[in-house]
Amino acid sequence: SVMAAETLDTSNLSLDGTVNIGETLYYLCKAKDVFPHVNQDSTNHLKEAPFQGDCDQLIAKFAENKKFAQQMKNKVKKCPHCSKPVAFTLSVCNGCGWDLSQTEISYTNNVFMGFIYGVQKGPFPFTISIRSETKDFLIFDDLLALTPLHLNAIITSNYMADWRHLLKNPVLGKQILNSLFEMSWETAKTQFLSDPEFRKKMIRGDDSVDDLKKHIIAGFNYPPSQYQLHLQFHLPPFLPYQYYLYLQGVHYTYARFVPYEYAMKCLETDSPIPDADNWSIESIFAYFKEKGIDYDVIHKQSYERYGDSHRRLANWDPKDFGGIGDAKTFYQFVDGDKSAQKMGDDIKAIQAEDKMVIQNYGRPYISGKPSGAFYSHFKKTPEDINN
Repeated sequence: SVMAAETLDTSNLSLDGTVNIGETLYYLCKAKDVFPHVNQDSTNHLKEAPFQGDCDQLIAKFAENKKFAQQMKNKVKKCPHCSKPVAFTLSVCNGCGWDLSQTEISYTNNVFMGFIYGVQKGPFPFTISIRSETKDFLIFDDLLALTPLHLNAIITSNYMADWRHLLKNPVLGKQILNSLFEMSWETAKTQFLSDPEFRKKMIRGDDSVDDLKKHIIAGFNYPPSQYQLHLQFHLPPFLPYQYYLYLQGVHYTYARFVPYEYAMKCLETDSPIPDADNWSIESIFAYFKEKGIDYDVIHKQSYERYGDSHRRLANWDPKDFGGIGDAKTFYQFVDGDKSAQKMGDDIKAIQAEDKMVIQNYGRPYISGKPSGAFYSHFKKTPEDINN
């Protein structure tokens, strides 16, 4: 039977959260509030900001320290169309596709440095969805989660703008990278994967927790969006809309995303590059390719593995969603979830709402809003941090 273009046959939906109908890819959306969440353990968290003010006020407090003023800012291009701050090297906005070739470089608050100094706020409150903290490291939920388990791990005892700084001293670099990864894994294991409801609902199959480790996606972006070394750390599955974007090549951009495995292999050659932070990313790739470590190969393998891991672990049940979407339109399920009818709903609003429903960032919500705290081991002066 030929269905009207306004109605789609969705009988082939798979657990990966997407479906191809004709030439078009669609993803599950309009999530129902049925997903388990993992709350922060906030017993020992700082509820009040140690520094009552914003980044500019903190910079003013240490005005004689020019280096500190630079460290508190990110170098970005701000998209004139959608206002997203993006990497200063991009010529097209990765949020909306706008041409940025004529856009000037500008400076925004370095939010992660704000976290380290216990800064109260920028244009929004600097509360953190804290998962683990020590005097040297801070692990928190990513605000822009691609997966239900998506952490950021930052170093707090050293200022390191981006991953290139690890290459200056490979011995120390390896220790730092290993700490960021293993602390994140420990956090994932003890807080998320030990939660029976989360484990059962969000991740298909009965792999042991340690078997799930090989599915972890970890790495760095260069240039970063926040200029303090942070490891992106997440366990698939992707949220359905994010998997839809992954299939279109929006995430883990070639020559910008540096997989953890690649960074570690570079450090294991024990080849110090004292001025690595002045090297272009292309020079770094070329340098290590000479040593037998090929970014192109590792990036390609990693990218493919991320999708494989998603398909293996995804457990998205169509019954938990109100319908499917494409880039512009929402289609609501009719007669169970076997077909879907075109609706006028705002698809961008649905995407934002789904993130709020599924994410673990800021749990528990208080009066419907994410909760958070401040870093207990906050640094009081620029002297508290190694450069």
